[in-house]
Amino acid sequence: MTSPLADSFAKALDRTPPRPGRPVKSASVEYKYREPHDAWGRSGYSMVSNDFLADVLAVLIARYGMSPVQSAVLLFCMGRQVEGRLKITHIKVARHLGVERANVTRALGSLEDWHMVQRLPNSWIVVNPLICFKGNGDLQREALDQLRQDVRAALRKHYPEMREDVLALEEAANESFPEFARPPVPEPRTRQLAFGDNDDAEEQAC
Repeated sequence: MTSPLADSFAKALDRTPPRPGRPVKSASVEYKYREPHDAWGRSGYSMVSNDFLADVLAVLIARYGMSPVQSAVLLFCMGRQVEGRLKITHIKVARHLGVERANVTRALGSLEDWHMVQRLPNSWIVVNPLICFKGNGDLQREALDQLRQDVRAALRKHYPEMREDVLALEEAANESFPEFARPPVPEPRTRQLAFGDNDDAEEQAC
């Protein structure tokens, strides 16, 4: 099975060169394939938002906005999702991470409140495709469109008054998963001591 690009090249080569001008003696096409990514493990790699990693995740972890368990559960889900989804029970995640199942459940609840993941029936978990996705851009667009349609359908079902108010429905859907806004970042719990701030403690320690 050939690609559309290859077909277009083949058709171009089959055409008779134009009469005016210098005649064409020969023509050829060389195909060069991209080198595959060299990634550890057998699961390949996912596209991850650099801004999410640098401006959201790193800051939340550094300022204690995310607990170690919340961070671990999110990273596990990001690493295991395919086209934004993974099917796994809380107990299996807990065993993999070596933590209590209740901690995993609480962590998923917090991540869901932050619109980073979404829990579905039958042990399905959806990782927000806006922050991490394993698959090409077309598949990501399909996943996003489907998630937004699901949000609209749920709003119509639970809030009948929105069925006729298209504007309110769209506004509510845009505020729901998978739309992502950075969760509030708490202030640091500790501050770096300036010179002279803790002289007494240093003298006592000596």
